[in-house]
Amino acid sequence: MAGTERKSFTTPDHVVDLKRGRMSALEIAGVQLWRSDLEPGWSWDDENGPAAASCPMIHREYVVAGRIRYMMDNGSETTGQAGDFLYVRPGHRAEVVGDETCVLIDW
Repeated sequence: MAGTERKSFTTPDHVVDLKRGRMSALEIAGVQLWRSDLEPGWSWDDENGPAAASCPMIHREYVVAGRIRYMMDNGSETTGQAGDFLYVRPGHRAEVVGDETCVLIDW
């Protein structure tokens, strides 16, 4: 298979189990991709504790299903839903909105 690589999230390279969800990682062509399946009620604060610092990472995401709200340290908010692409800068918290599992692809 010269010139191609094939991987699937059904057999990820790495898995992180969360209190209310799961994150799966693949590395392909030198790029790390994450799939997050976040259950209703999942939040950054619940996962990390309300006293935890906000997320220091940049996220480039595609929302496959469900809805997610990002609350920035500067007070602004954005809610992404299925079909949206998001670019989220460091300094944010997040929570799943509604009663549907939120599925995100992050790179």
